Amino acid sequence: MSTSPAPTLTATIPHLFERNATEHRDHPALTADGRTWSWGEAAEAVQDLAAGFADLGLQRGQTVVLMMSNGAEQWLADVAATHLGAVPIAVHPASSSGEIRDVTRHSRAHIAVLGNAHHVRRWSAALREPDALGHVIVVDEAAIPAEDTRFRTWATLRERGGGLLRQDPELVRRRTADVVPDDPVTVLYSPDAIGMQRAVVLTHRNVLAAASARQLVTGAPPHSGTLCYLPMAHMSERAGNVYSAIHDVAHVHFCNGIAEAVRVLPQVRPHTFFGVPRMWERLAALARAQPTAHTAAEKHEVLSGLGLDGTVWGASGAAPLRRDLLELFSGLGFDIFETWGSTESSGWATTNRPGAVRFGTVGTPLPGVEVRIDEDGEVLVRGPVVCAGHLQEDGLVRAAAGADGWLRTGDVGHVDDGYLTITDRKSELIINSHGETVAPSVVENALRAHPLIGHALAFGDGRPHVVALVVLDEDTAPAWAAAHGIGTTDLAELARDAQVLAEVDRAVDAANAALGSSGQVRAHRVLDRPWGAAGGELSPALKLRRRVIHTKYAEVLDELYG
Repeated sequence: MSTSPAPTLTATIPHLFERNATEHRDHPALTADGRTWSWGEAAEAVQDLAAGFADLGLQRGQTVVLMMSNGAEQWLADVAATHLGAVPIAVHPASSSGEIRDVTRHSRAHIAVLGNAHHVRRWSAALREPDALGHVIVVDEAAIPAEDTRFRTWATLRERGGGLLRQDPELVRRRTADVVPDDPVTVLYSPDAIGMQRAVVLTHRNVLAAASARQLVTGAPPHSGTLCYLPMAHMSERAGNVYSAIHDVAHVHFCNGIAEAVRVLPQVRPHTFFGVPRMWERLAALARAQPTAHTAAEKHEVLSGLGLDGTVWGASGAAPLRRDLLELFSGLGFDIFETWGSTESSGWATTNRPGAVRFGTVGTPLPGVEVRIDEDGEVLVRGPVVCAGHLQEDGLVRAAAGADGWLRTGDVGHVDDGYLTITDRKSELIINSHGETVAPSVVENALRAHPLIGHALAFGDGRPHVVALVVLDEDTAPAWAAAHGIGTTDLAELARDAQVLAEVDRAVDAANAALGSSGQVRAHRVLDRPWGAAGGELSPALKLRRRVIHTKYAEVLDELYG
């Protein structure tokens, strides 16, 4: 199924960026740390950085690895690399030293751009490799090791580039003229259930197909605000706040993490906003804390307090969103549009849209995208958003799609009246020892309906029944404890508190009441520490890395079957 033809795609990221710098020079492009860059100022920085990269020998097709906190520097360096036909790779700030080493080795990175001393320490293993990076740029000058001549400051890179441009103003533009739509624009190391496995190569054509289709759906006008709060190693963040931002001439506001984003939203009041389910859960908690809104004016006041009163397209993706959250916001007159896609599909493939929302589905295909269901239930995608392929150890790119252009997504679903419903990951379905199939996300969403539970993992493949690991919510659990007279807010202590454990038992009972017999949780354990990307339990997109958790908690899971 396909909704409408694909847009014409002949541009590249640097070509559109230069258009913005020329036609919208004085309009805001980036805001971070209290400073705003106009498109003209951003263009000057990009030209300086690109010239500085060229002086370090960066060539077309070579890779630049970026690891920084969210901010203008990472965005500018990313775009600067594309001006030379080079390939920027964003590494999640929580990546381990081993993961960084593996990415650097696999991508054959030429240059690294880092933010601060914390990032520099994380790179120690990669820098000891026999074929280590030739150059390392660091934004924080104080973080540079004095004894390593490979290091230089961000300011030095810009100054050197600016000096070269004064001698040769067309130095960068000559290189930009050679960039074509089918050149790689980035490589994203997309984690599966056991870690970083797939090096996904996306082209300018891929990401701008997604950006163009998204703009047709959202109707985002030029200069509208967007909020970048997830790491730029997150495909949805790159799609929305790098590629779509340049395509739409948007104004990107930077912050770091969900908690900060919740505080900043009322200042930005974005026209379009992408939230992972965890973000919508936080916003829903704030909405529920307000007096019940009955009139249109009261509902608008609640949305205004959240910073969503100007949002025309609020989307959710990366994992299923609970129906009660969809209904809560719909009751306030605000539809959340569930989307679906993958890194291999440039972050987007289907979406609900204004005037065409169907709860429980991920909508209909974007313009130019086709979706079909294979005989075994797997969802297949075809169109210009499908990536060029996967980067191999030898530097070659192996196609991700078949010869007919169809990409096997690994997701299982069905289509009704043109709307796609994702039921689970094909590789994550639980088949118990009775031969019954259980979708773990259904079980986990039922458990997480209770505010005490932040994360849950259902387990039971090949076992007689389902068990679950439960992690308390870092924000709501302490508040719940205080409200119930418990004298600690420490998560580890709360995980052992009898009153908390009794409440979790009731949450499990409530979930089981809503589940079929094969999916009911027969035993569970409340863990005494949070899950996150740094610990390996969650991906940068905040998805469960199931096999990592299975390995890490193997003994606990075995005990649950004891």
